[in-house]
Parts: sequence; C-alpha cells; structure tokens
Amino acid sequence: MPVPDKPRSRYMPGLDGLRALALIGVMGYHWSFGFAKGGFLGVSLFFVLSGYLITDILASQWHHQQRIDLKDFWIRRFRRLLPAMLLMLFILVVWVTLFDHSRLTALRGDVLGAVTYISNWQFIFQEQSYFESFGPPSPLGHFWSLAVEEQFYLLWPLIMLVGLKLFPRRGPLFTFIAIGAALSALWMAVIYQPGDDPSRVYYGTDTRAFGLLIGAGLSIIWPSWKLSSHVSVSSRRRLNITGMVALLMILFMMWKVDRYESFLYQGGMLLFSLAAAVLVAVLAHPAASVSRLLSWKPLVWVGVRSYGIYLWHYPVMILTSPDAGARDLPWPAVALQIAASFLLAALSWKYVEEPIRHGGLKKLWSKASSLRRRPASISLRGWIVSVCSLILIGIFCSGMMSSVSSARTVNDIAAMLNLDNSPSEEQEFTPSDEAVAVKPPEEQPPHPAGGDNAAPPTSAPSNQPGVINKPGTGDKTPEIPAQDEEANSDDDDAEEKELPDQPTGNDQNIEDGQTDAESGNTNKVNSEMTVPDQSNGEKTGKSSADKTDKSSPAKDSASETTTSGKGNPAKPANKPSHPPASKSVITAIGDSVMLGVSPYLEQSLPGIHIDAVIGRQMRQADELIPVMKDQNRINGGIIIVGLGTNGAFSKKDLNALLRPLDSAKQILLINTRVPRDWEQNVNDMLAEAAAQNPKITLVDWYSASKNHPEYFRSDGVHLEPEGAKAYTSMLLQAIKK
Repeated sequence: MPVPDKPRSRYMPGLDGLRALALIGVMGYHWSFGFAKGGFLGVSLFFVLSGYLITDILASQWHHQQRIDLKDFWIRRFRRLLPAMLLMLFILVVWVTLFDHSRLTALRGDVLGAVTYISNWQFIFQEQSYFESFGPPSPLGHFWSLAVEEQFYLLWPLIMLVGLKLFPRRGPLFTFIAIGAALSALWMAVIYQPGDDPSRVYYGTDTRAFGLLIGAGLSIIWPSWKLSSHVSVSSRRRLNITGMVALLMILFMMWKVDRYESFLYQGGMLLFSLAAAVLVAVLAHPAASVSRLLSWKPLVWVGVRSYGIYLWHYPVMILTSPDAGARDLPWPAVALQIAASFLLAALSWKYVEEPIRHGGLKKLWSKASSLRRRPASISLRGWIVSVCSLILIGIFCSGMMSSVSSARTVNDIAAMLNLDNSPSEEQEFTPSDEAVAVKPPEEQPPHPAGGDNAAPPTSAPSNQPGVINKPGTGDKTPEIPAQDEEANSDDDDAEEKELPDQPTGNDQNIEDGQTDAESGNTNKVNSEMTVPDQSNGEKTGKSSADKTDKSSPAKDSASETTTSGKGNPAKPANKPSHPPASKSVITAIGDSVMLGVSPYLEQSLPGIHIDAVIGRQMRQADELIPVMKDQNRINGGIIIVGLGTNGAFSKKDLNALLRPLDSAKQILLINTRVPRDWEQNVNDMLAEAAAQNPKITLVDWYSASKNHPEYFRSDGVHLEPEGAKAYTSMLLQAIKK
C-alpha cells in the first residue's frame, strides 16, 4: 500500500483505481481502440482528481496549523514529479539522437517546453493540433496536460492562501472557487468555434481550469479528513447508488463521445467533470462499498504507477510506430508497446520515484561523498555504471546543446521553442526551395487504368448510387522518385530527389495567360508540380490559407504558386491519347493529395484549373467561391472537391462550400484514405451529402485504394505514381458519367 505524502492523509485506494481508469481511457484513445472513442476525457478525470487531492492537502494544513507551508508543498510536488519526467526526457533524447535523428530539431524545443511546463501554450502558439495531427507527431505531445497540472500546482497554493484569508468560512470559499470554474467553462464555450479544430480550447489552461477547480471546490465541502465510516444504512445505499450512476455516466461518455461534437465544448466537458467529482466524492468516503470495485489490486497497481505509465506510453508508441501511426499496427505489436510502457514505468517507480520520495537523494549524496574520500573502494560494477552514465550524458548533450549553446537572446529561445508562430514546413513550402517541377514520363501518358497502350478508361458499373468503383490497374510506368520523407518537419536536413528532364526557363502561367495576381486569393497551383511529403506540417490542422489570408496577394502568389518555364516546357510532351472527358470548365479544389496528382490531372484533362494548397481544411474552401464566380467557373462547370486529409469537418463547413455550387453541372466529392481516426467521420459525411443531392457524385477512393499499399508513400496518404494514376482514372470515369 502506498504511503501518503502527509501524516494526516488517509489512503484511498478507490482513487488510485480511478486513476487507472482514466489512464486506460487515454491510452485506448491514443491507440485508437474502439471502446475509447472519448478516451481523451480521461485527462479530465485526472484534473478533477488533482484538484481534489491538492486542495485537500492545503485545506487540511490550514485547518490544523493555520498556515500553508508553500516551500514544503512545492518541494514535495517537484520531488514527486520531476525525477520520473527528467529520466524519461533524458532517455528519449538519447534514443532520438542515436536512432531517429530526423526528429531531433523539433524535439529540442519540445524538451524545453516540457521541463518548463509550458507545453500546452507552446502547442497553442505553434498551432499544433491534438486531434488532427498529421504525420509523425511529437513524442512529447502528451505533455500539455502535465503542463496544465504543474501550472495549477504553482499558482493554486497562492490563490488558496488568499482565498482562505478572504473567506475563512467554507461556504463563501466554495462559492469563490465555483465562480472561477464557471467562468473557465463559459470561456471554453465562448471561444470554441463549431467546425474548427478544437485544440485551442482543449489545450488552454484558461479553458481547462474548470476541471481542476471543480475538484478543488469538492475538497472544500467534502474534505477527506472529515469523512467518517459511521453512517446509516440508507446513507450508505445512497452513496453506492450515486457512485454507480456517476461511474456509468463516465464510462458511457468515454466510450461514445466524439471529440468534434460541439456539445463537448459547450457544456459536455463540464458535465463530465461534475460526474467525475461526484464519483471522487463517493470513492473518498470510507463508508462507500462501491470503492471496492475500483480497489481491485491490478487497478490499484496501475493507478499507483499511472504517472510513469502516462509519461512513457506516448513516446514508446510514437517512436515504435510507422509514419502512418499506430492505428493499423497488428495486435502483437500494440501489446509489445503497452508492455514496454508498463515495464519502463515500473522500473522508474521502483528505482527512481519511490527512492527519491523517501530521501533517496540524501542517501545517494552521502554515498557519493564517502566515495570521494575513498576512491579505491569503487567496485568494477560502479566503474562500469559511471562510465556508461558519462557516455549517455555526452550523447544527451550532443543532442541538445547544438541548439541550446547558440541561444543567446530571448528571441533565440523563442525560436527554439517555435513560439514565433512561424508556419510549419508544409506552410513554408515554396517553389524555390521545396517544389520540383515535374511531368509524367514522356514515354507514355500516365493512363492510370491501362498498360502501355491503354485506351481511355471507361465507366465502371457501381453497386452504390453516385459511387465510382475501383478502376483496374495496369503496367507500371517509370516511377517518379518520391522525395525523402523526414519524420519531423522541423529538421532542415531533409533532401529532395530531383526528377530527370526538369524544365528550365522563365516563369509563366499554365492557362489563358492569366496571372495569379489577377485571380485574387485562389492560390492557383501549377499542376506540373509534385509536392514533397510534408507530412508533419499538416499535423497542425491549419493550412497555409490561414496564413495567406493575412498577407498580400503578391505574397500569396510567391509562396503558394509555381509556374512553368518558357512555352510551358513542364507540360507533358505527349498529347492525351484520348479526347477530353468533358467540354465543361473543370475546377479541382484540394489539399496536398490533389497537389501530388496534379500533373496527371493536367495531362488527362487539358484546361483543368487546380487549386490545391498543402494543409487545406474543408472550412477554408468556401473562401474560393467568390473568385470562382468571377472567373465563371461554377455555372455549368464541373467541380472536383478532394478535402478531408487534414481533419474532420462539420456539416456546416461542407454545406458552406456546396450551397454556392448548386449551379454547377456536376460536383465530384472524393472521399479519403488517411490512417487517422477522422477518416470514417469524413467519409460518412461526404457519402451523406452525395445521397442528398443528385448533382453530387461520390468518388470512392477509400474503397478503390483498399488493399493497395503500393499506391501510397510511407505515410499511407500521399500517393506514389501508381496511386496517382489510379486516382486520376477514377476522376475520369466519374466525369464521363
């Protein structure tokens, strides 16, 4: 049984079981287990628990001693939290330095954010999404919640000290705390924008404080040190019934709630936190029998070590999963990841956390002092441990100091932390440094569905209305070399492999002599260009359109438009071997997937206007409508929409795009294959829209690409040449209908 931190504290095993439940939810969410759709709410459980236990300690000390020993409180908190965290960060940096160097540049900033407990605000300023992280995420992405809690540990004792002096009675003090919780929850509801990525309200200390404050308010009116096991039978029954109802409500929400539901941020998370507070109150009561349910020894074992398991599980999962994520890993691999997380946490608990909590540092210092006086007494094992430790420290320093040593000003440190709000690598993509102007192989046109002498693809029957079946695949053409994919977008050492026969010459546009400046903010993209796999940039859930909205049209054109050389030499040399699919004006709107297939679309559909921007979200697409109307591309035209790679969207976002397109001849919605948990949400919404509007055709890329790993790069989303040809073939079939 764990020893309480304070002499007057009473050990409550049910609360450790509740910690285990919260941890299982969070881990289940990170591994995309079906039972943990709302497992991220486990963090809210942690917040309510922390608020209750910390305030209980402070209130108890004030009650018995009429003072709060701030120094003692903070030392105990740091002694409990810092050793395990520093050990994990040390091993993580050593591992990445040795085996995954491409992550190192971004990791340095994340480590500084972690040790200073500002990770949540760092992620906010970086516009790093918790829900729409695309590409390899940071192995320290889970530190945002630890930052919120540590900020609470630093500030709350001071606030409590003031509150206890201003409100010596429990009633007014509880009201003071409850008002703070209500304001925090209200602020979350006010700044939340339905349909937008909710990461800002999810990360913010200001918008998440209500969970901690609800727990704190509970400790004022329900202090553990005043609860007695001597209660009536009816009171015991009421406690158990209330506890079971709260537990079932918590389990249901962790099972069913979707992270994009507006209800969650407009009162749902507050409701969950209140249910968690009710359950904590019941489990803290010594007379409640329901606490035995969560006092099961395996649950308590996990709960006692929950901090260490939480620390280790995310970096273990990230560093041992492919770029596409852990979602599609086989069960044995997932089981090994979970086992490794538990093993590392158990070792940390036994050899680091517990010894330091009980004076281990003093004992170690005394032993080191005696060894300095008698160096000859060091054993062989001691020398081996010392030498290995020095080597590891050297590796750690080499991984961290190359940037830290050059940081001499506040701005340097801000740049290391990525707090300058600079765009991600995807957003920084410009033709001059990242793009490679390419064309499909000249030996043959890239007809996705055929071989060397392929005829135009024909329409395939579909077993579902408005759905295009998978096209056949033929012989492979010479492949376009894919650019090297770096695991982290902040690494400046990424190399791009150039393609043969690249055009040279003066820049000019590809259609009708119209410049991008003339087309406003449409961000027209030359479709003779393939895009390097800027996977990590899309994890922010923000497209470059967000940035360019605030800049001048000239800047937009420079940063997001690539033009061909003189006489359009980047255009495929061969004319299409089949007639154009349609005489209507065709416009394609998309993200980086569309951008990657643009050379094939341009060759197969001469005159197509492709507006594809890396990282684009559905909610940004309606901004293109005014320009499309000015260019007369909607009335009687064919509109292709390929969005959803970078995150889910609301019906409101989709309708905002589709409603102005009602005068189009045909609208093609391409569903998505992306190894992220918003995939089904996106595809279901697109299918529903197609079923409700006869003008809309659903291009079922998800089904067509099933069991075709050769279509995709390592991220499981962006396309190899064979996949780009199949993608193009499906669009041709849809347009011919």
